[in-house]
Amino acid sequence: MSHPLRPLLPNSSDPPRTESLSQAQHRSKRIATTAACEACRKRKSKCSAERPRCSVCVERQTPCEYTTLPTETHLRAQRRKHSDLEIRCQAYEDLFAILRSRPDEEIAQVLHRLRTGEDVQSIVKTVKDGDLLLQLSTSAELRFRYEFPYIREMPTHLSKWGNPYIQSLLYEKTVTRLRSPSLYLETLRSVPDESEKIYLVPYHTVELVDSRISSMAVSEWTTVSSDDPMLRVLLRIYFVFDFPFHSYFHKDIFLEDMSAGLKRFCSPLLVNAILAAAWHGYDCMKNRAEYWQPDNLGYRFLAEARRLFELERANPTITTVQAAAILNLTCNLNGIDDISWYYTYNAFEMAQEMSLFSPSSDENQEWQVVAGITAWCLFNWQAQATFHTFQPPIMKDPPTRPLPDADNASAYCGEIWVKYPLGQEPIPIHNGFVFRAISQFRVIMNEITSLSFSSPRFFKQMSFHAALKFRSRLLEWYEILPEPLQSRNIALPCHLKIHLFEPFTQMDYIPKEADPITIVSQSKICFETLMRVYYLRHGFGSLDIALVQFLHLLGFSALKETSVAQIGSTAHEAIRSTLVLCAKGLWDQGQNCFVSEAVFRMFRQSMSADDVTLLREFAEIEDGDGRLDHMAQELRSRWPIGIFSLADDGRDRTLEHFVCWWEQYVQDRAKDDSAMVQGGPVVPPRYPRSYGASLDTYQSTAN
Repeated sequence: MSHPLRPLLPNSSDPPRTESLSQAQHRSKRIATTAACEACRKRKSKCSAERPRCSVCVERQTPCEYTTLPTETHLRAQRRKHSDLEIRCQAYEDLFAILRSRPDEEIAQVLHRLRTGEDVQSIVKTVKDGDLLLQLSTSAELRFRYEFPYIREMPTHLSKWGNPYIQSLLYEKTVTRLRSPSLYLETLRSVPDESEKIYLVPYHTVELVDSRISSMAVSEWTTVSSDDPMLRVLLRIYFVFDFPFHSYFHKDIFLEDMSAGLKRFCSPLLVNAILAAAWHGYDCMKNRAEYWQPDNLGYRFLAEARRLFELERANPTITTVQAAAILNLTCNLNGIDDISWYYTYNAFEMAQEMSLFSPSSDENQEWQVVAGITAWCLFNWQAQATFHTFQPPIMKDPPTRPLPDADNASAYCGEIWVKYPLGQEPIPIHNGFVFRAISQFRVIMNEITSLSFSSPRFFKQMSFHAALKFRSRLLEWYEILPEPLQSRNIALPCHLKIHLFEPFTQMDYIPKEADPITIVSQSKICFETLMRVYYLRHGFGSLDIALVQFLHLLGFSALKETSVAQIGSTAHEAIRSTLVLCAKGLWDQGQNCFVSEAVFRMFRQSMSADDVTLLREFAEIEDGDGRLDHMAQELRSRWPIGIFSLADDGRDRTLEHFVCWWEQYVQDRAKDDSAMVQGGPVVPPRYPRSYGASLDTYQSTAN
């Protein structure tokens, strides 16, 4: 059935003019407003956005309310509210951490203040400020610094010659210029130059300044956790503690791609590898070093990174190489360097396939920068690892990509900005200078390793003439260090470690005609001075991968010296103070990484009964707690411990040999029931200097 069409009206004899139409259209054009009031949004009516009441609500006589600021769009308002919610959420997370970790007396006070209606953020701030004041007021004569656990003074033998680190600003401001806590706080508030705070405050109190991380949706890059506030904390931890000495990628380019969701220089694999490494420094979790626990987020980040690595290995990108290098470091922290070498060799194989070590003519500037940083950091790591494990270098020659000159180092590498407590402005840590100095030093170190080892653990003695040539090159490197990295000015951990990594080549203060024994002796003095000053300013508790290496070298060196020092003498007591300091430092780092606890156990078993008794006064370690038995299951490490060179005794002094020795001891004890102490814990024997020594012979000498 058809319907008749509506008839059209005839055309007007006087059609409207175009000008009139355009004017009418112009008059009817809507004027955009920043944000409508809530009443107009519900009615979906046009709002004039006048404040405090729009004209529509005035005409309709309805309430007029705005949820945005005067110049704010609804999208910006949502972002602001989201940021406010994150801040509130972080406050509740901090409150939960306080309730979980504080003594019962403090928890009772916190709960009382909550019940009186006090704001959570103010309570958390009060607790944190109270921590600062408590640390500042522990001793009236101290500025905010740490105290040596045994003998509180610096050993006198460290200042008997022209030790440059005794003359440093850090030593001067930390050791010699002491103020009361109240004056110290006033000093922090009134410091005219923010950069002076590097000498006054521990580095672990800084806050990373980078606005990109504050709004980063990190959870979009990992399936392990959706807790963005916590993930952002982990990112900050990584860039403050891990990154400055192992910058396998360009921080700014990485963060730009991460923010934009681009996968050129960021990937889920790389992000999970970073989070797995940073977890070791997340001190809110007490079991963070127990990487084998499935309920440990560090375990999950690492497992996810390893899964993604295997998926990408056949078709790698530059982020695959960078992630492999970071996984290598994390496995070392976990005491499984047998696995870490797998990632090291894969990283180099993939880098060679991608021509990362040599530039090509078709590379853009961004790729040149990223590839250069990655190539040099890979080279630097293998130079350090092969030097300390006594094997030939993986790369005999350094990358052909040029290093930035001193003037452009910061712009090339990107800077890390941090803010200290009570600080007004952020300060740089001179990341570019650190990268350049480390790379130049590793070139020399790599040549020393190449000359000394033609095959693993086969040491070839270099001539004295060759050694003096290397020393001259190292002295030249030392003398041209940029001003922030010179011995007079160093203060931050990454600056101190540049000097710590070369304990036996210091310095123009040692006469050039000095004999080798004098050079080594005075270099050891520099090394110990740096370690002690590091502790006084920064402590040994915060995550620092390199500290484990330094502490066991200094500790076992002191252990060797105890056998020749007269018992009870001033020199002997100074050596004992070094032993206790190193043992406690290894124990403190053991809260961050499993390998440090393993080295601590080995070091402790190497100490005399009297020194172990002394250590108990400063570290609560129980005998027979089962940790050594557990280490036999989890540890896979051949890293040499306490050995400066293969010219020293102790070729078998590795964690692997220590575990084998312990397992043999347990088996022998199980066979000899008569040797068990009934009703009490079994005190383990002293670990022998040479693993080949028989257990019975060693036990008799230990007793």
